[in-house]
Amino acid sequence: MLRSAAMITVLLSSLATSASASEWRILAQFDDAPEGLVSDGEGNFYVSLYHSGHIMRVGKDGKTSQIADLRSVIGDADGSTVGLDWDRKDTLYVAFSEYSKRFPWPAEANLAVEACGDATVTKSGLYKVTISTGKVEPVVTRADGYPFCFPDDPAVGPDGKVYVSDLSLQAIWKIDPDQKSAEVWSKDPLFSPGDRSLSGYPVGVNGIALAGDGKTLFGVTGGIPMLVKVPINADGSAGKAEMLSFGYDNMDGLEVDADGNFYLTETTRSEIWKVSPDTKKRQQLGNPLQAPLGAPASIAFGNGEICVTNLNFFKHLPADKANSIACGKLTDPLW
Repeated sequence: MLRSAAMITVLLSSLATSASASEWRILAQFDDAPEGLVSDGEGNFYVSLYHSGHIMRVGKDGKTSQIADLRSVIGDADGSTVGLDWDRKDTLYVAFSEYSKRFPWPAEANLAVEACGDATVTKSGLYKVTISTGKVEPVVTRADGYPFCFPDDPAVGPDGKVYVSDLSLQAIWKIDPDQKSAEVWSKDPLFSPGDRSLSGYPVGVNGIALAGDGKTLFGVTGGIPMLVKVPINADGSAGKAEMLSFGYDNMDGLEVDADGNFYLTETTRSEIWKVSPDTKKRQQLGNPLQAPLGAPASIAFGNGEICVTNLNFFKHLPADKANSIACGKLTDPLW
């Protein structure tokens, strides 16, 4: 009996070790909290800074340089520069969410609905950054009459259209950058926690990502934390959303690799998870006990590593590790 117990202990220890990314390190630090993150496919990254509105490039050696400043267009608007995505050419699309002075969401979580209805908020929306010149231009914003509430994470489709999650509206927009038009693409009931929020935040879809074939959009939700799937119909409209996986805390970032595995960030517990394509298996890649993680937000891959932005929303990290990108080497999967 003692031998069996010892064997179980060894097996569990082995499983815990193999279930984590190894050799976590800080790739880069900033003077502001990083939020959005995307790889250029060559080991370098583009990053958005949450408060300042600066858009940065980070080399594979960790050196940082500023390539654009949203403040050149949004002025002194108080808000969050959130997710970004790259069109694989010369354009970054960046989401910006202006705060309401009358109803201070997200500082007060119960005022999300009121903040959405503040007509004095005009800067929330999607912005375009030309990488080669640093020029910033609005694509569509509330000033154009669209009721964006908290635009959060963009994902560029194969046809050039941009999907944008709206955290407080609990919806996903579809934006045509050429026409400078937007539509509420999906406002599926599955996104809304109603009065049943398990995380304590009355929010909907946060991070989104497209399948490799461009026929499905995936998202993670924050109010009732789960991984969801939204089919893209042949005519481009949204199908009915479906829950794929649940049992998390407040979700933020999402990425899908070439094999169809999902990578999720969990902000409250500062955890990173890998989920198999069939969603029947999950593997923890990092937690604050063994990695420099503080409210990890966006995810990107580079040089055999998974990298995340440490938004540090709940002040988990000390100053010498905060405002950072953390990267960990990916181990062999358990499946």
